This record gives sequence, C-alpha cells and structure tokens, in this order.
Amino acid sequence: MKRIYLVVLVLLIGLGLLSGCNYPASEEEGLQETAIAQTVDASIAEEDDDDQPAPTATETENSSGGSNGEATQQPTATTSGQSPTATPTTDGSQIGDDQAAFIADVTIPDYSEIETGEDITKTWRIRNSGTTIWTTGYLIEFEKGEKLGAPTQIPLPKEVKPGELVDISVEFIVPNTTGEYSSYWILKNDKNERVGVAEEGKYLTLFMVIKAVKDGDGGDGGSGSSGGISGGAKVTDATVTVTPKNFTGSCPADLSIKYTVTTSNAGKVQFNLVFGVISPSGYKFDPPPQYLVDFNGGYTVYYDYSLFSSDPVTATVRVRAVGSNEFLSDPVQFSVKCN
Repeated sequence: MKRIYLVVLVLLIGLGLLSGCNYPASEEEGLQETAIAQTVDASIAEEDDDDQPAPTATETENSSGGSNGEATQQPTATTSGQSPTATPTTDGSQIGDDQAAFIADVTIPDYSEIETGEDITKTWRIRNSGTTIWTTGYLIEFEKGEKLGAPTQIPLPKEVKPGELVDISVEFIVPNTTGEYSSYWILKNDKNERVGVAEEGKYLTLFMVIKAVKDGDGGDGGSGSSGGISGGAKVTDATVTVTPKNFTGSCPADLSIKYTVTTSNAGKVQFNLVFGVISPSGYKFDPPPQYLVDFNGGYTVYYDYSLFSSDPVTATVRVRAVGSNEFLSDPVQFSVKCN
C-alpha cells in the first residue's frame, strides 16, 4: 500500500513540473510585450505615411463633410483672378473673347479732300477675330472728334460669326467751312463693353480724317484736291480694270492691270496705282511705277503684275492722278488664290 502511495506521489509531482512550463506570464510582463508590439506597428505606419503624398487643398468634399476620393486641379489661370483667355491691354484692363481686326478703309481714304457741304458715306471693313458671335446688338459708337451730322450709335448690319468680315458704314455731312476734320468711333458688344484688338493689346478704334475744300476745287467722287502740279491739266476721270479679277490656280498669278486717266485740257498729269490690302493682314504689294505725262485728253497704261502668296490675297486697286487737281478713282477689288 505504501508502495502504491509512493507511485501516485511521484506521478503527481511529475505532472506538476510539466504543467509549470505553461503557466502564463505575469500581467506586467504581458503589458511590456504589448507596448513593444504597438511601438513597432506605429513605426511601420509612419514609414508608410512618408511614402504617401500629402493631401492637396483641392480635394472635393461630399455632402457629409468627408472626402469623396476625387481630387480636382485648380486652373492655374484663375489663381490670379484672370480669365484664361484674357489678354493684358495697354491700360491694364483685360481683353476677353470679343476681339476684332481692322481690315481696310473701303471708302474715303484718310486725308481725302472733299467739297464742302457734300454728303459722304464712310465704310470700314473689320473681321471678327475672336470666339464670340457678333449680333446686331453690337454697334459702333462715336467717341471723339466731329460727328459731322452722324448719329451717336450705329448697330452692325448683320450677325458676324468668328472669322467673318463685316462692312460698317456711317453717313457724314462735310462742313461748309474748309479745314481738316476727324471722327473717331469705337466698337462695343451687346453688354456695352469695348471690343479689343488682341494682337496689339488695345481696343479697336475706327477713324476718318478728311479735308473740306471749297466748291470747284476738288475732283469727282469725293476724291479731288485743290492742290496740283505746275502746268497740270484738269483731271476729269480715271478708271482701272484687273484681268483676271478672281484668280485660282498655280502661282505666280499674272495679272494685267489697265488704267486710263482723262483730262479736259492739255497739260501735265502725274499718276500711279494705289493698292489696298483687304486680307491677309500685313501683305504688301511691290510699289507700282509713277508717271508724269503731258496730256491732251487722255492716257492709258497697261501694267503687268506677278503675284505669289501662300495665303489667298484679296485687295483693291485704284488710280491716283494729279494734274491741276487731284483725282482718286473708284476702287476695284480682285483676289488671288494659289493652289
């Protein structure tokens, strides 16, 4: 019996020793291990955050106040409060999508000498060089100089889409007093804002300058002059033709220009051709020859001109003749398009 008790005691002692190896650590030791693990996790999290870009101020927010995960980039042109299409002007303001380009004086070249009291029509040609459509709510408005009997505002005669041309005309009355007169006009949109000229960084201004002369001193068609040359004949007419008038084909385009000057008496006349460019802006013609001829009724000149341009050219030509008076013929329009 004692032997059985001894065996049981030995077994109990062995079991106790084996189970002692699995006793849990003390509470203090468990807390220390937990703190170490949290420190390691925090370090890893900080390293991961360093690899991620900082959130931008342009993240949009949803209705609950949190980020919806979409980031929008602010347009750089709007950070200064300026429109991306705005162009600085000389006065520090901005020119937007409304832009215009002056093309030509269709009638009444500057410094034309016109008889006092005459009714004249001044026509300017401009292009819509912006991105907006000009409605008939757009207009030209008198700015300064002399109104010469014209109204203060004149609306555009039609709708003008971007890239299109429009002719704007004003009816004037030449004063009864001789002298030089000028009239300045500006283009405005339907919001009463001035329309700009982007390439020049300023606003479009249309103007006319004329010289009023006494009755009998000028030539026909509002193009006469009281000035002349010594021994000059009285110029009564001048005409010009261009053949072909509208050329399309391989360039250079060979143009034949015929012009005639007519006088009422014998005498000297100095005359030449005057070209006016409608488009493209900046195109220049070679200077045509100038003649000084003793007249006795009339004189005709044939002038051949070879024209080459990578862009289509639209232009006018007229005759300027000076005898005892100055005479400027009506303009003839022609075009050249090279294939």
